[in-house]
Amino acid sequence: MTSRYIARIYFIILFVISLFETRVFNFVSLNLFLAYIPLELCFLLDLFKPRKKFEWPIFIIFALIFILLVPNTFYMVTDLIHLNQFTFDFYVQLNLIEWLYFTFLLLSVFFAIYCMALIFVHLSHFTSKLWLNRCLLIALMFLNGLGIFMGRFLRFHTVHLITRPFTIITEVISALNGSSLIFISLMMLLQFVILLFIKGIRMAH
Repeated sequence: MTSRYIARIYFIILFVISLFETRVFNFVSLNLFLAYIPLELCFLLDLFKPRKKFEWPIFIIFALIFILLVPNTFYMVTDLIHLNQFTFDFYVQLNLIEWLYFTFLLLSVFFAIYCMALIFVHLSHFTSKLWLNRCLLIALMFLNGLGIFMGRFLRFHTVHLITRPFTIITEVISALNGSSLIFISLMMLLQFVILLFIKGIRMAH
């Protein structure tokens, strides 16, 4: 079974389960879907690689769609903050309900990390130039960090990039300061560690 089919089967199973969870983590279904879309778009990037001049506009449009949506994948990692709804007072008793929700949310985050890892692997061989592939990965990590900051703290959604582009530009520029840049850097660090783990696993083989 290939890596992409593992992702697809995992997504279907987890998405179906999430449809029945409407009490505590009712946001997971949408976030899973948004996290999964960029993976399929990444697989399709090769089909849109321009080989002739007239193919460039189509590639640029498709690449922009991918860039706008890809932060949704790693964004799901920040859903871990919703675990603060539980006390996890394990010194008192074992509350299985809390740990069921813990497992469910962590499985969703694992899925997002797996999708992000597959995207990184795919883009690391996207062109024949190693330096260009590395630049693409660094740029993607930064855009992911920026996108997560916009979504988590400024409460912008992907659709707002189309409906309110100038508002987003204005608010993002005004919101960029030392703290926000550190947050973006932390998100980049997390992604870099994932990439480092991927390389370590490959070297082990």
